[in-house]
Amino acid sequence: MEFLNFVLIAWTAWLVWRRPDREGRAFGLLIVSCLLMALLFLVGTHTSFVPGINL
Repeated sequence: MEFLNFVLIAWTAWLVWRRPDREGRAFGLLIVSCLLMALLFLVGTHTSFVPGINL
């Protein structure tokens, strides 16, 4: 799933760089990428009281 997120971000950067007229689609892909990151975080920590990060 993290690779899918990386591909979405790379595709967004490519669209903005090569096809500036498709900026709306690139912004949509960026929003999908952020939602995917949030979903992965919530699924990974849904049973923890404190997320597994360095404090």
